[in-house]
Amino acid sequence: MLYNPAPRASRGIAAISYGALAVALLISAPPAHAQNADPPLFGETLDPGEGEPLIVVLGGRLSGQVIGDIPAELDLGEDDIAAYGASSIQDLLEAIAPQTGSARGRGGGGRPIILLNGQRISSFRELRDLPPEAIERVQVFPEELAIRYGFRPDQRVVNFILKPNFAAIAGEVEHGMATQGGFAMSEIEATLTRIGESGRLNIDIEYQREGAILESERDIVQPEIDALGLVDNADFRTLRGQKDTVEFNATYSRRFSENTTATLSAEYTFEDTVAQLGLPDVDLTVPASSPFAQSPVDEMITRLLPAIGGTLERFTTEQNAEAGLTVNGQLGDYRWAFTGNYSREITETRTERAFGLTSLQTRIAAGDPSLDPFAADLGAGLGFTRDDARGVVQNADAEFNITGSPFALPAGPVNISLTGGFEWRAIDSRATQGGILSVADLDRTSGVGRASVDIPLTSRSEGFLGAIGDISLNLNIGYSEFSDFGGLLEYGYGINWEPIDGLTFLASIIGEEAAPTVQQLGNPIIATPGVSAFDFTNGESVLVERTTGGNPALLGEDRRDFKLGVNFAPGDSSEIRFIAEYINNDSENVTAAFPLLTPEIEAAFPDRVTRNGAGTLIAIDARPVNFAETRAERIRYGMNLSGRIGSERERRGRGGPPSGARRAGESGEARASRGPGRPRGRPSRWRLSVFHTYRLDETVLIRPGVAELDLLDGSVTASDTPLARHSVELEGGFFHNGIGMRVNAEYTGAARIDGDPLLGTDSLFFRDLFKMNVRAFFNFDSRPGLVEDVPFLGGARLALRVDNLFGGIRRVTDQNGDVPLAYQPGFIDPRGRYIELSFRKRF
Repeated sequence: MLYNPAPRASRGIAAISYGALAVALLISAPPAHAQNADPPLFGETLDPGEGEPLIVVLGGRLSGQVIGDIPAELDLGEDDIAAYGASSIQDLLEAIAPQTGSARGRGGGGRPIILLNGQRISSFRELRDLPPEAIERVQVFPEELAIRYGFRPDQRVVNFILKPNFAAIAGEVEHGMATQGGFAMSEIEATLTRIGESGRLNIDIEYQREGAILESERDIVQPEIDALGLVDNADFRTLRGQKDTVEFNATYSRRFSENTTATLSAEYTFEDTVAQLGLPDVDLTVPASSPFAQSPVDEMITRLLPAIGGTLERFTTEQNAEAGLTVNGQLGDYRWAFTGNYSREITETRTERAFGLTSLQTRIAAGDPSLDPFAADLGAGLGFTRDDARGVVQNADAEFNITGSPFALPAGPVNISLTGGFEWRAIDSRATQGGILSVADLDRTSGVGRASVDIPLTSRSEGFLGAIGDISLNLNIGYSEFSDFGGLLEYGYGINWEPIDGLTFLASIIGEEAAPTVQQLGNPIIATPGVSAFDFTNGESVLVERTTGGNPALLGEDRRDFKLGVNFAPGDSSEIRFIAEYINNDSENVTAAFPLLTPEIEAAFPDRVTRNGAGTLIAIDARPVNFAETRAERIRYGMNLSGRIGSERERRGRGGPPSGARRAGESGEARASRGPGRPRGRPSRWRLSVFHTYRLDETVLIRPGVAELDLLDGSVTASDTPLARHSVELEGGFFHNGIGMRVNAEYTGAARIDGDPLLGTDSLFFRDLFKMNVRAFFNFDSRPGLVEDVPFLGGARLALRVDNLFGGIRRVTDQNGDVPLAYQPGFIDPRGRYIELSFRKRF
């Protein structure tokens, strides 16, 4: 009987985690008769909320708004947030990703800067697991706002404004599977949230299990075939390993005075992953003189060796612990904030290898009569050896920021922001590969100082040159001193012009010198056998040994960005907004992951490639490299649209307030007191966001003396996918009478990778791709009769999620129309279409 290909991961952690979460939910749930009452926080008494308060419209500046007058590109109220059907702020942030992505930098994207109530936070973990029901408003701002809070202006800013009073316990259970089979994922989560005038508490615990996907479950054709055809390696190699994850996150915030609050947050994550690397294989030469020869001439054969001990596996364990402190206060007219963080991540990897294969090859090549190369049990008794790697990464940082206005000009107050900070990063790694020990012990300390100033030049409200609108100038400069790189400079300047209400023009330039990360310099070196790769030189798919880890020879990067943007809301509308940006980036000594091994890349990095005597690719050193220069030029434009569904009477429901109006006290206790049993009417909404990115230029100079690569015309550097000139992001949805639907879609244009015409190797053609994700949900609170009959359904929501609705997978072919083995659909998107059902309950 051959080895069972199922991973050998322990299921003990799953049972313990499910049990602990179930107990937590049972203990924390209030009695049935009290489920509609929100418990008080820190001894506060919440308004009972009986009866309908007076309807009023509140004006003035909303509490928790950001510094300055840069208009929000997206502004979501309480009803808009409910229409997304998200389970946490993290889910909500993912839902609005098209509006929060930045086109700045070489590739754009990345998580935006997060503010809470218009103030800095130590880390996203402070609010990541808060329920969306606790949020009063979400605002998305352009990158220029970042400098007013002491950050670099290369990321958008998202401000979450909390409700002043909120209390809930929530539990959620999810289960999903791939429609192609072979993959399932389950998750259970419990969250406790308390928000009041004197503080905030949020505790979240979560367990998730992801099943493995075998290559045989996606019909992967194998590049190596056993000479006897006894086994198929696809049964012993995973596309995705089995993974178990446990997360615990807690945040406690306390208000010490009217202007001073402190927040403590901590998080622990444990991940355990098991991946199957396939059966040991060996290439053998069977001489014609061998007593087992089946050919009159010497014969080359490939054998898979299950008799050695079954499939090779890799075991990876990651543990990450983080803690942070944030203190916000006010000194006169100046806001100040202190943030501090510490994290420790431990990664342990064990990779199995077969030993004794060289001796086996030698004996068979010599015609050893005692060793049958065609025996079913060939390799029995050889066994496995193991490569071990352990890395510990530690980070600590502290930063102080103060913002205020020292004086005023005729057009308004001049705002300054001063930031100073310290950072320590260290990596300690040990790796044993083939009996050879490699050790890396790196650490880095750095200090940073940063200053920015906003200068109003004209102002309509102040009556100073208001005929030309509102114009302000911003300047920023920063300096960092690194223990292992010396001094690095950053600078920027820009102008903001609002000629009329709803129309804003932004222009800015930023420059930055950046050092490689400690991980890029010193990650443990790990060699993974049996990795599928496409060899452009020979035009074939092969299995190679791929080496990853740090590269201590990396250089520092020099980056420069220019941005021109326009933001237009006709009539200063809150329901329609057009946004357009032009970005130009030029960077030198760029640190990058090792590129796809095209003939151009192999010529530039010949020492990173190993071939055998026959010219077959057998190994790639894929550690990070430096590119001499990169240039990028792109345009990104789109629009945000939203509106209401039905007439005003339909939206109000029975006795409810007009949509968009606020009740007296709604910003205080009365809004929180409604609880899950008393929903806020029926916020019927629709929305649509569409953004198109058009890349004008994307070029890379690997090193002087090597031809420049045009990434939009057949060249490639990152991963194994070429860059498309066109891409479109779409996000939209509706919410009506308790039923909602959300759609996220992305279109990526066609592209190609050129082969080498001198070598006669194939080009690869990547077709365009459209992928759509859909989420539909139903809030039981919208059906009072149903909740009355089944009280447990109060505060509950049922959701159906379908990722990759149409099963779209990018098709890759060579110039003959054939799909290379390394680009089989199962490699490109192992999971494919995925369907998930979830049930969430607020107590």
